[in-house]
Amino acid sequence: MAKYFGCEFVFDSIPSRNYDLRIMDFQSSGVDSEDVGSEVDIVQKTIYRRSRPYFYGRSTNKNLEFDLTIGSADPISADDRSIINKWMLGRMDYLPFQIIQSDMSSIIFYVIFDKASAKYVGNVNRGMSFHGICRDPWGFEEQKTLIKTYSGSAIVNETWNFMNLSANSDYLKPTLSFTMAGIGTYLNLTNITDNSRIFSFTGLSALETMTVDNDREIISSSTGLMRMSNFNKKFFRLIPGLNQITIDGGITNLTTTYQFAKKA
Repeated sequence: MAKYFGCEFVFDSIPSRNYDLRIMDFQSSGVDSEDVGSEVDIVQKTIYRRSRPYFYGRSTNKNLEFDLTIGSADPISADDRSIINKWMLGRMDYLPFQIIQSDMSSIIFYVIFDKASAKYVGNVNRGMSFHGICRDPWGFEEQKTLIKTYSGSAIVNETWNFMNLSANSDYLKPTLSFTMAGIGTYLNLTNITDNSRIFSFTGLSALETMTVDNDREIISSSTGLMRMSNFNKKFFRLIPGLNQITIDGGITNLTTTYQFAKKA
């Protein structure tokens, strides 16, 4: 369980300074430790008369959790505590949380705070503690978008490189959006580095825009048509590190939207 202290923060796009709050540590000084990422579960099976188990892989099923202690130089009144609790506690969804610290300000955690307690110094409330549960086993860098544009007057056939710098050792599955040219009916994206895996659509309409969420496996078309039958069912993915991608098709643009996982 990670613990953060000594900085301002932003939750749900609202800076803590709006409430004159900072992250604090009310404990004594000394050596401390904290989680730096997710725990890993080993998937294996041991059988009778075999000393070495069969190893099937590993999974990161445990979401990151952390304790957050916040405080103010001035006493926190009951009315202010109510406002802070409404802002922080038990929201309806995982919301973005950022720590304003030089080495962490670019990391976004998607968090629900599920427990809170008040901190008193000399019978005066000067702080509050919250327990946060993240949506994921790690945080993320800000969302990025890579846009490639083409004239639309000829079939595109080119190769480009993508460096997957995510801290997640599994596949990165971005959201893709592309628009067909007047001469185009198909698109093939081949990840040469991933055993030449091909993401392919055929039989599309001129000027049709397709959006594919490869993580949730959701496909939508600007025409409103169901296009699963036009798809080869191989959703686009990126391996860790360098990926060599080949584009073949009649398109005017290709947009790749992604977030890199980041371990604090």
